[in-house]
Amino acid sequence: MNSDLIKGKIRELGMTQSDLAEKMGLSLSRFNAKLNETAGAEFSLGEAQAMIRILQLSRDQIEQIFLG
Repeated sequence: MNSDLIKGKIRELGMTQSDLAEKMGLSLSRFNAKLNETAGAEFSLGEAQAMIRILQLSRDQIEQIFLG
């Protein structure tokens, strides 16, 4: 997962990581653990879908972030 692209999109939308975490129903610390893949933490499919919707990611962005 390309966390730098996610962080860039968050900034582009004038949001913070805390804003996104709250909208996804995650604590900031849990969101950051998943974003940084700390100790094997990763986003569930539902969380990834929520992130895609909230950040209004294009198909290309989805591929670059999750498959790149």
